[in-house]
Amino acid sequence: MDLILFIHQDGAHQGEALYTKMTQYFGVNSIQAVHTMTALTHILKQPGGRDHKVYVLLAESRHRLQELYCLFTLLDGRRIVLVLPDDTKETISLTHQFYPRFFTYSDTAYDDLCAVLYKMMNHTQTHSSKEGKK
Repeated sequence: MDLILFIHQDGAHQGEALYTKMTQYFGVNSIQAVHTMTALTHILKQPGGRDHKVYVLLAESRHRLQELYCLFTLLDGRRIVLVLPDDTKETISLTHQFYPRFFTYSDTAYDDLCAVLYKMMNHTQTHSSKEGKK
């Protein structure tokens, strides 16, 4: 499984801790970092991105979360994990429209996020190996 990590260039400072924690857990080679909406859109349009990829999307502001929601048709049906800027009612309401597998906030240490990603990766690998045995 591949991890696609979206940290917009405007949120690079906030995303530094997330990237560091994820590389500690999964290694640099397991993570593809993306820093622009154009690059994220390009990846989402590539075939085969629905099965074995998890998209970790850092929304450093509610504006960025709304921009990401504009990509909903491309994100639909994908494994999405969101990192949110706040826990306001408006942010949470918009977050649920993504149908994320998990969400957390940008002011955390990201250990819970990495634990969830680890389980998602192991579940997919186990499921894939069982399918190969059939």
